[in-house]
Amino acid sequence: MSVLDLRAVSTAVFGSGANGRVRLTGWDAAIRGGLSTTRRVGVVSLTSGAGASTVAYQLTRAIAARRSEPVLAVDVSSGTAGLAERLGARPVAPDETRAAARTTAEALSGLDERDGIVALRPRDTDDAVGAWLGEAAPIARFFDVAVTDFGARHPVVDLAACAALCDVVCLVSDARRAQAEHARSVVDAVRGLPEAPSVVLALVDHAREGDGVARAFAVGADHDVIPIPFDAGLAGGGRARRSTTHLAVVRLAAAVVGATGRAA
Repeated sequence: MSVLDLRAVSTAVFGSGANGRVRLTGWDAAIRGGLSTTRRVGVVSLTSGAGASTVAYQLTRAIAARRSEPVLAVDVSSGTAGLAERLGARPVAPDETRAAARTTAEALSGLDERDGIVALRPRDTDDAVGAWLGEAAPIARFFDVAVTDFGARHPVVDLAACAALCDVVCLVSDARRAQAEHARSVVDAVRGLPEAPSVVLALVDHAREGDGVARAFAVGADHDVIPIPFDAGLAGGGRARRSTTHLAVVRLAAAVVGATGRAA
């Protein structure tokens, strides 16, 4: 969907052409805006099936479509249906040139760029943090934005270690109240890490119950809470079928790129 298409959609969704265009223009500007250091965005959920990999894929596409330089997409999620699978990228072995990269060309050794996205799926992801540090950390600085799919992580076991690698954590949860409250309960702990990442809470409406919980959570919150409509078109890396989904993804992309996180 083009920017012009989105502007037409925003008019229908927001009910006011001027208001919708202002919001969309602001989100678009936030995604395109200059970054003094690499923006490390980590997408994570507390439970499998929440939609972390789907959100990571949609975020990566939305950001790449609006920035002039390639986006690094890292997949250290468990299983085989993560961000890399959706991008059509195969696991790659460690590469000495990438590990010691001093130039962008060296950072791209053994990797392909497609549609403004450079995908990296380490061959061994049993240790997600170790894989990220060994494979992504040496090359992330050559990109303006790096989006990592961490998949599902346990709050007690490895959530903090994954979050500490990020400037911004996009915490994905089912929008039903119990699951959303569970996700919200860890926000302060994540933000309280020594690395002080920002947190954006993305609530996916799997139950098709609307955005009531997200709107309630957003009242008085000092972090972004963004509702994501359920959209069957997104399964397995597909395209959104609903106009509201396009707008939600753009809004989420603006939130994570424009968020104030720690310095890289």
